[in-house]
Amino acid sequence: MIRAVFIGLAASVAAIAAEVETDKVIAMREARSAAAPGRPTEARKTHEINVPRIKDGAIKGYAVMLLSYTVDLGALKTAAMAPDSILVDEAFRYVYDDDTIDFDHLDRFDLAKMSKAVIRAVNARVKADVVVDVGVQEFTYAPIGDTRGRVGP
Repeated sequence: MIRAVFIGLAASVAAIAAEVETDKVIAMREARSAAAPGRPTEARKTHEINVPRIKDGAIKGYAVMLLSYTVDLGALKTAAMAPDSILVDEAFRYVYDDDTIDFDHLDRFDLAKMSKAVIRAVNARVKADVVVDVGVQEFTYAPIGDTRGRVGP
């Protein structure tokens, strides 16, 4: 008899707990659907970008980059131009103009700073907040002796 009462009590507690948790899940789903939907985006990728490292009037090697970026499709429709080639240009200019880059120790290069600067510059040039994020898939340095079979000076 005590066993039957205990099982009935346990079943009642389980049913009440399930009901409470179900209400919580339904409330979370409603809150998520009521929230404003995120803006539609699209991931894109650049071709390989080769930036020459010039020192003492001679090319010492190339910084090789491969970038991925996310564009806001809504803002892309209103932009003055497509950001694709502008992003490549801005990334090239950033690396080419930065004399502080230590190509022997690229692990110390601040990729987040470069990403933010490129996003700002591209969005300013297209006159809209088109580029949402820039990611670096590859960033390496190839000395001139390792490229195209040339021998460095």
